[in-house]
Amino acid sequence: MASNSNSKTDISASNDAFSELEQLRLLMFGQAKQELELKIDELHQRVTEELNMLQEQFNERHTQLLELIKDNQTSLISKLNDLDDQQQSDKNTIEQSIDSLSSQLEMAENAGKDDAESLHKRIDAEVSQIQDDLSKAIEQLNEKLTTMNTNLASSKTDRKILAKLLANVATNLDADDA
Repeated sequence: MASNSNSKTDISASNDAFSELEQLRLLMFGQAKQELELKIDELHQRVTEELNMLQEQFNERHTQLLELIKDNQTSLISKLNDLDDQQQSDKNTIEQSIDSLSSQLEMAENAGKDDAESLHKRIDAEVSQIQDDLSKAIEQLNEKLTTMNTNLASSKTDRKILAKLLANVATNLDADDA
């Protein structure tokens, strides 16, 4: 037990020494420790405030950015819709122009056919008229030649009369050709 009491005394002496050492430390470094702890607390508080302020700024900018994106999206959608409407309008105009041109072409084609048929009929009529006129002229010439031939054969005229008659026939032929 003596060793037991000895160890208790040692522990107690050791506690007293620790306590004195702690008091000395507190006296020498206590104020500095408190100032350091105070500075750490102030720094922690400032960092927390700055982080909160940065978080608020970030949230505000994020909200502004989302609103800007939404506005731009709405604007772009509106522009796309306007472009779609314009394209549809242009397409309709082009289709109407194509239909109009197609009908005009068809009308021009029909008019051209009608004109060609009319021209063909008129040419046919003129050709028939010319053939009739030529047939009549040939008949008349044949009659004149026959008459002259009979006159020449019956009267037995000389060469001068024959030359005059031939000149007369040539003149008539020239007149008919013109």
